[in-house]
Order: sequence, then C-alpha cells, then structure tokens
Amino acid sequence: MTSPSLEAAIAERWDAAKAHWARSLRLHLPKIDNEDPSLARLDLRSRQVFINGERIRNEGLLPSLEAILAHEVGHHARWPRTLAMTARLRLVEQQLIPVEHFSAINLFTDLLINEHLGRRGLAHELAAVYLAGGANAETAATFLFTLAVYEELWQLTPRALVSTGHEKLARIYPAYRSEAHLVAQDLFRLGPNIITQFLFFLSVLSRYWVADQEGDQHSDHCGCDDEPSNDDWASALDPHAMEDEAVDRAEKEGWLNRDQIDRLKDARRLGQRSSGLPGHEGSERVSAIMAAWYRRTAERYLIEPPPMHQLGGAIVPTVIREWEPSESVQRIDWITTLARRGPRYGAAAPFVREPARDRDGVSTTLWETRVEIFLDVSGSMADPTEGENAMTLAAMILATGTTRAGGWVRAHLYSSEVESRWEWTRSPTVLSEFLMNYVGGGTEFPFEVLAKSLDESPAQPLRVIFSDQDFDMNVTDYAPESSQLLQTAAHAPGTILVLYSPNREMCRTYERWGLRVVPVWAEDEFPVVAANLARALFPVADGPGAVR
Repeated sequence: MTSPSLEAAIAERWDAAKAHWARSLRLHLPKIDNEDPSLARLDLRSRQVFINGERIRNEGLLPSLEAILAHEVGHHARWPRTLAMTARLRLVEQQLIPVEHFSAINLFTDLLINEHLGRRGLAHELAAVYLAGGANAETAATFLFTLAVYEELWQLTPRALVSTGHEKLARIYPAYRSEAHLVAQDLFRLGPNIITQFLFFLSVLSRYWVADQEGDQHSDHCGCDDEPSNDDWASALDPHAMEDEAVDRAEKEGWLNRDQIDRLKDARRLGQRSSGLPGHEGSERVSAIMAAWYRRTAERYLIEPPPMHQLGGAIVPTVIREWEPSESVQRIDWITTLARRGPRYGAAAPFVREPARDRDGVSTTLWETRVEIFLDVSGSMADPTEGENAMTLAAMILATGTTRAGGWVRAHLYSSEVESRWEWTRSPTVLSEFLMNYVGGGTEFPFEVLAKSLDESPAQPLRVIFSDQDFDMNVTDYAPESSQLLQTAAHAPGTILVLYSPNREMCRTYERWGLRVVPVWAEDEFPVVAANLARALFPVADGPGAVR
C-alpha cells in the first residue's frame, strides 16, 4: 500500500470513526508517522492522531482502519480525555502498586474504549488488531489477561487472542477464565465513576503483575502515553469527591484488603499523595509540580495589597499619522484605526500613534504596589515540596495577589543561610518556583538584608515576614539593632509579621513598635489566615462596619 492510498483511506473513514463518539468532533486528519513504535497514537496535548502506515500495511490491518481510528478518537472523547485525569489515575495507582515502571492505565482505558466500539459493531476489526500482535508465552501476563477479558467480552473462542499465552496465565491463576468473565461482566456497570472502575480493574489485574514481575505493561498497539504537565499533576494532587466514592465502594465490595484501603484514604493528605509524583524526592520536577500546586491553591484566597502612592512616569502627548507601507505592522494603532475608519477601510489605510517630539510630558501619580517577602525555611518549617506548608502558601497568596494587581514582588528565604531573589518580578511562576527552595537548619533572620533594603530607595516596599517563635529569639539576640530596624521598617510604609504559634507577649511588643502581627494557630486554616492577613493589609478602625 502506498502512502497516498493510505492517506486516502484515512480521509475516507475518518468521519465514520468520529461518528462512533459524537456527530461533530473538531479533530485534524490523522498523520502518518512510520517511526512511531505504536500502531496508532493520540497526542493528548495537540489532539493529533498519528498512524504507523508501515505496520498497518505489513500486518494487513487496512480492513480494521476505521476501528483503529475510532479507538484513538475514544481517547480524546472519553477515556482518559485529559492528561489531568491521567495524572489522577496514576496517583491512585501508585498508592496500590507503588512500582516505578508499572502502569495499567493504558490497558484500562483501551478496555473501556474497545467495549464501547464493540457494541457499535467493531469487535471483529479490533480483534484482528490484537491477533496481528501474536500473543505468546513471552507476552506480559497483565496484557494476556486483558486479552482474555476481550475474549469473554466479544464472545470469542477461548484462547483466540491469548493463544499460547494460556499456559502462562494458568500457572499464575488457574481460574483466570472466570476472573476474565467477571471483569467483562461487571467492569462496565460500575461507571460513570472512572476511579471506581479503575480500582476494580486493578484489584483483579494486580495479582497477574505480582507473579509476572515484567515491568511496564503498556500495549504497543494503540494508546495515548503523553506525560502530564506540571499543572496537570498539580490539579491531580487535590483529592476529588469521586475518589472518596470509589474508595468507599471498594471497601464495601471487598475488592481491596485493609492495608490498601488505608493507603488510599491516607492519600487524601498532600504529603502522602505527593509521594506518587514522577521523579525522586527533591528533584526539580517534583519542585516544579509542587510550585504549580501552590499557585493553584493560592488562587482560592487571593489578597490584593493596598496600592502605594508615589510620583512616577510621565504622560507623553502623542500625534496620529497615517501608516506607511514600509513600516512594521506592529506600529499600527488598531483601536484608533477602527474607531476612525471602521473595519472596511481601516485595513487599507491604518493609523500610527507616536510621541510628539516637540512637547514636554506631564508627571503623574502612580499607584503601584511593591511587596518584599521574608520566608522562614528553617528546620522548624515543613518542606513545601513534601506537603502543605502554611507559611509558603500564605506567601504565595500574597505574591499572586500583588502581581495580579500589577505590583512587583521580591523574596528572601532564610534559615542558617539566606537565598534571595533580589530582582523585582511580576511572575507568579518564577516566585512559586523560588519559594520551593528549602534549607532546614536553625532560624537566623537576615537583619543585614533588611538594613540593605531600608537603605536602598526612598520608595519603600511593604514587607511581610513569615516565621514562628524562633524569630523572637533572633530579635532578642540582635537587640537593640533588631528593634531599631524593625521599628524603622514598620513605618516605611509598613511591615507585617505572620507568625506560627506566636508568643503573645512578644506579639504585643511588636505591635508597640508599629508592626502588624498576623498569628497562625493551625496550619490548615488557610481561609482564616487569608482573612487575618487582609485585615493587616487593610486596617479598619473600630466602629460601625469595622472589619473584625
């Protein structure tokens, strides 16, 4: 078969393949990629289907082309549909089978898709695809068992797909046929909760892997094996209600043992859940994923700090002239063009706006916020890459709110040493990734950094210090220099102390110096912390309508 003839066949059957899932799906025509080891694959990022034309030709699978294409469309339309769902399934899987190179997700989603297509008359074409693969005693037992499920599902002759792999399965579990029949009978009735279906599938499939010890069980026929992004993993770190429902069902039905159920319930905690992330502990990938999680969580409690009144840039008068064809189109002022000439004539004769060179500008007042964050990363604080750190999250809430309001932020992390991002930035991504750095050791507040900041510019930023009672000892050790610095910072234009489990007497001392204190009594009370931080940023006097 030549490539043009295969391309014509794809174009001819593409609409029919999509129609098995919906009347209208906006997907590009599949591309031929003979270098891809899979028979067919969907890229869940670009939503592009790739077909290995040489394999289809060599294995005589042109009659199954519609089924192959429809299978890939199923990954887009239903299972897993998004990489965020793939990440969530992997985290659940890691709690039950914490093995680095094992994943049954592709086998599972293929099974859901093929059951749907089988009911739409494509069972024979799909069976031909698996027959072309030629299962034998060397094939992974988990894949062999899945083939046995297809035999039951499509009512094929026993061993039609399993072939010579039957003896291998029989050695592992003599009653594998009855288990395959059970999966074919019950799996698809457990929907629409995909987590419930996955737990049931894993409860059966896991025994074949344990005896098999063959590593990664991905099929090389069809699938979608794209790696979830950091944001996909971050969204999966938050437990979903359907996971609770699935675990309760698994416990009630007895699919899993007590230890497995306890691990799944314990996985509601971020620290346990994050252990299933890709990469080893402390790796850059884990830090980047956790930074994305802090950014997502901060969105729920955004606080916009008060603007700072200062004299800034100038308003420069401008003039309008016609655009010249020799100029870059980036210079065109399309708003003025459309307002003056409309959409019909504007494209033919646009305007350019440029500064009037012979006229002075006018100074104007800018309302711009600058926030400087000092975050304690000593041993008394939790590592933010291993779980929830209340102080890191509070810092991220403040940083995100500042940048969203058009302000600037810079941060200093301190313990027995200091790591600074001294440059001002408006990027929450840059800030969140910097805040993931963890040092440990003792708490040593960098008063020299504070002194440098106070001397740097007459336009002082708002400063927020995050720490615990160890900060009190630093203040005592460096007195009276520390008290003088803190009192100076308190009035230029202000300094807020966010302290975990603080000493009440020291809090009163800080308030006498002019500092605003935000106590944090419980690490998980983020709405309360956000509200208290807002009160510190926007103090309201007692009286009618006062914030309390």
